[in-house]
Amino acid sequence: MKVLIIDNSTSYLNQLQSLLPPEASHTTIDFSEIDKDTAENFDVAILSGGHSFPVAGNENRLEKEIDFVSNYKKPIFGICFGFELIASIFGAKLEQMERKEHGVLNIEVIEPDDIFLNTPNFSVYESHRWVVREPGEQFITLAKSKDGVEAIKHKTRPIYAVQFHPEMFIDKTCGDEIFHNFLNLIK
Repeated sequence: MKVLIIDNSTSYLNQLQSLLPPEASHTTIDFSEIDKDTAENFDVAILSGGHSFPVAGNENRLEKEIDFVSNYKKPIFGICFGFELIASIFGAKLEQMERKEHGVLNIEVIEPDDIFLNTPNFSVYESHRWVVREPGEQFITLAKSKDGVEAIKHKTRPIYAVQFHPEMFIDKTCGDEIFHNFLNLIK
């Protein structure tokens, strides 16, 4: 499996890369350098989290990544910032929270899906200031928390996205299992 990681200035790049199975090859590129021709050489794209700037109000800066997500036909998995970007591309409104959500949190699965197979608990690691309350008509909400939507799946395209960070605190959360389930689904 050839994996493209689109780095949205995440602080957790090493942790994200370490989640990939040993047989997967990966390339990491900055969000501003994405182009359609490069992306076609990969089996799946992972959109990382990011902390440098919000999605809302920075659509011009994110133009290449927005175009990529809008047109890429292969599987995509969005994490935190990547989740917010995907949701906003398909019509969701992002809301800024009064304070940052940070730490391990329980989520509620509201729509069973194979992405949640063999997860012993539904604790995940959060680190975000923005929230999606409704993901838009093209998505199924898979999980929620007290703040909003936590996991979505596109109705017709191979796109999943999560508000949380599956790459963090894998000894205390089920995020890594959810990420691996996604990779197994697309094999």
